[in-house]
Formats: sequence, structure tokens, C-alpha cells
Amino acid sequence: MTSLLSKARFAAADAFVREKGRPLDAALLDLTLGRGSADAALAALIGFQNADGGFGHGLEPDLASPASSAIATSIGLRILTRLETPARRPTVVAAIDWLGGALDREAGVWPIVGQDVELGPHAPWWSWSDDLAANWNGFRFNPTAEILAHLYRFRELTPPDLLTCAEAGLRRALAEMALIENAYDLKCAIRLAEGDGLPPDLARPLEGLVRRSIAAHDPSDEHASPFDAAPTPASPFADLVDGRIEAALTALIAAQADDGGWSPFWDWTFVDAKAWAKAKADWRGQLTRDAVEVLLAYGRVES
Repeated sequence: MTSLLSKARFAAADAFVREKGRPLDAALLDLTLGRGSADAALAALIGFQNADGGFGHGLEPDLASPASSAIATSIGLRILTRLETPARRPTVVAAIDWLGGALDREAGVWPIVGQDVELGPHAPWWSWSDDLAANWNGFRFNPTAEILAHLYRFRELTPPDLLTCAEAGLRRALAEMALIENAYDLKCAIRLAEGDGLPPDLARPLEGLVRRSIAAHDPSDEHASPFDAAPTPASPFADLVDGRIEAALTALIAAQADDGGWSPFWDWTFVDAKAWAKAKADWRGQLTRDAVEVLLAYGRVES
């Protein structure tokens, strides 16, 4: 029997995001449900942008540093892309300017965070160290692949040398890797492979690498979900996870809490209980929005 999110449980999820989620998540869900506007969501997003053009201030909820970071800016660009924001809007112009200065041009990557990550509380995996690049696979996919995907979307504003440098870094990564094993690297690579703009000599091997990596990825990895590869049934990589979708939808519906929200599976109370409480609350709003959007995409909300 096909599992559905009932009308009452959908209403509880909707109310949870509106009442307890961040204004950004509420605005994005409003847009999905046809009762909001892109301008309202953009206004909520701009609150996370710094004067230097980059994004920070907990846009990535586990990273409360006010400083701009590549990971937060990649998320900002993801939302700008989703909102179909015109390239000439000041928030887009400023973000791309920041990325131009943040690129490690020798390696062709964007370091995921900088030393100023320590200006605010954060999860332990965001702590600055000299080993950060090694811990994050040289930043070759997370966040670089996703940033590159969004730069193609805003290509008219992106300096050609920025693309050339990042493409050179991707070319080296593709030559060196048989599989993408890290779930977050794979998510970023999927976003790049799904987009437009990559030259054919990069698009073909990237698609092959992504397809091999999705097929080989451990389905029990709690950091990964079949919805990363197929957020909608029409996603280009949906065929690779088709056999896992039904069980994942059933599990997603079952994971809703009594208050209408969904919760993260991770916890860093041991680092900073107060900061984690804030991050958890922000994550719950975002994860609830994500869950509702997936269930709507797959027709699993009772009509």
C-alpha cells in the first residue's frame, strides 16, 4: 500500500515551518505551495549576506560564524538559482565578486571555510585546521562543484578566468578519481552534472563518475538519501535509485515528529549546548521544508 502524508500531518508540517522555522524556509515553502513570492524569499536570504558579498551568519545552520564562507555562499547561490534571480541583481553580483577573491587559483578550488570560522560557534567538522583540505577531499567537489554549477547559471557575470581555473581543477579531479565516496562530495557533483554549461569534455566524464558513484554508494549511509540523486521522479539520475524510493518515502513519512517537524540525525551538544539548540531548531525548519517538498514532488501528500 502506498504511504501518504495525511492532510492533517501536512497541515502540521506546514504550520511547523511557518511558526518555528526560519523566515527563509517559511518563504521558500510558501513559494512551493503557490502562496508566496520569489521577492519575499530573496529578502529573507539577503539577511545572511555580508557586505563583502559572501554568505554566512548560519545560512548553513551548523556554522554560526558571521564570516563569509564558500560553503554558505554555495548554499546562497543554490537558493538564488532556485528563485531564478536575474544575474544583475546586486546580491548575485556581490556573491560572484566574493567568489572571485576566495578561489584558490593554484588548485582551482574554493576552500570550504576560512580561519574566521572560529568567530562563531560551529559543529566540530567545521573547525579550522591545517588538515582541512585533506579532511574535505581537497575541496574538489564540496563546495567547488556546486559553486561551478551556479556560476554557469550566472555566466554573464562570471569572469571567464574564474571558470577556466575551476574547470582546470575539475579536470584534474576527474582524472584522479574512480569513485566519489563522500556523500557530500557526491551531492555537489550531482548538482553540477544536472546543470548546463560544462564543456563536453568535462560533462561526459563527470556524468559517468556520478552514475558510478551513486550506484556504488552504501545505501545504509545515513548521510546520503536516494532523494539526493532524485529529488523528483524526473531527475536525470532517478533510474539509479528507483528501487529505493518507495521505502525511502515510507520512512520519510514515518520520521515526522508529533509536532509536525522533522529532525536532524546528528547532534553536537557536547561542543556547545546552546549553539546546538539554535542550530537544531534551524535545521528542523529546513528539513521539514525539504521533506514536504519531496513528498509533494512524488505525489505522496493526501489531496
